[in-house]
Amino acid sequence: MAATFLLFSGAQTASAAGYGPGFDDAQNGGQGRIGAYSFEGRNVYCLQPWLPRPLDETTKGGVVDGQQFQMSDDSTARVNWAISTHGQSTDPAVTSAVAMFVWSLAAPESYASHGTSGDEHFLGRVPETRRAEVSGTLTTIREGAAKVGARAPASHSGSLQFTTDAVDGKKGTVVLASNLAGATGTAVLSGATFASTGTDTATLAVGEPASIVVTASALERGPVTVSGTAKVTSPSEQWAAKILLLHTPGAQLLGSSGGTVPGEFTAVGQDRVPRTPATTPTPTTTPTTSATPTAVPTPTRTAAPPRIPTPQPTQTASATPAPTPTATQPPAPTTEPPAAPTTVPAIPTATSAQTPPASSATPTTGASALPSTTATATATPLPVPPTATPANTAAATTPATAPATAPTTPQPETLAQTGAAVVNWPLLLGAGALVIGAGALAWGLLSRRRES
Repeated sequence: MAATFLLFSGAQTASAAGYGPGFDDAQNGGQGRIGAYSFEGRNVYCLQPWLPRPLDETTKGGVVDGQQFQMSDDSTARVNWAISTHGQSTDPAVTSAVAMFVWSLAAPESYASHGTSGDEHFLGRVPETRRAEVSGTLTTIREGAAKVGARAPASHSGSLQFTTDAVDGKKGTVVLASNLAGATGTAVLSGATFASTGTDTATLAVGEPASIVVTASALERGPVTVSGTAKVTSPSEQWAAKILLLHTPGAQLLGSSGGTVPGEFTAVGQDRVPRTPATTPTPTTTPTTSATPTAVPTPTRTAAPPRIPTPQPTQTASATPAPTPTATQPPAPTTEPPAAPTTVPAIPTATSAQTPPASSATPTTGASALPSTTATATATPLPVPPTATPANTAAATTPATAPATAPTTPQPETLAQTGAAVVNWPLLLGAGALVIGAGALAWGLLSRRRES
């Protein structure tokens, strides 16, 4: 029962405190102790300089704030910082300066109760040859302490975020994500290694991706889920407004480091989708689009308008001799027609003998004593139709007095030069027979009238 009481009452096993780095009577001519004490391998400092030295059995107390010593939270945090940093030195000049700094905050009245400034009084315990060094170190500590203040505990968190390479599923990255800017963490992977170290361990900085690789043999054995754990620490220590008290019966309280505001946490993470050989992304080929040539329209040949045959003038026999008309050339058109003009050759004059075509008609002698009249057609470019001349009109209305002979056939070379078509002989012979019959009928009627 006694053992159980001691366990739950918080009683600690006592240890004797001893002298740490500092100066004592032997070095300063009997001026007294200044510097650190030692407890369980750490330097600790006196908080009540007017009480006897704590050299008997010393027991750990609790971690307390500064109310017991009438210190503000900022002053308590600065004492904690000074003991935890400069206070762990082995140089007696440094530990003496830390002791003076702690007394000036934890026991300000006692520190200044010697009729002079506390710095001047306690520098008297330092050998004269080291006083300037101790004074300079004290100034440095005070400058550093001005940057330390009480900090409220912050809630920090973070995670490891994994990505998979889009081309090779064995590759990827891991990023330490956290709201604690500037923090670092030591990460350990499972299922992959870091490309930078070739091992499963590496130090990560917040927001900086690190390349990872999964071995091909691991994928061959089955699905692989890469995971990791990182222990993250704050980039700077935030000192708590706490100190650890050490009790020695009938002697001074000693103060030790009160620790820091929690600035460590653990970040974890893993692949969102397991990596398998079947689902490992493979490179995809993006189709390349090429410009399609624009179709150039091919010009089409426009068919020339069909040739329209020029009406041929009708040849009739005239009762009275008439002067042979000459071919009349119509005035040339003022504008070019849309299509190429087609020249139609003039129809040669019907005579008793075949003569080459000519531009003018000449009188010929036939079986009849009556002279015959030859009509000439005028070749006119398309699309203007041929115009009947007065000679043609007169010949068409004059009664025939002698049968007409067959028209002269145009020579092939003439047709080739002019582009005219060959005369349709059956039609032309039929028209001639009709004219001859009409002339005979008219002659008969005239003969009867004369007899009557």
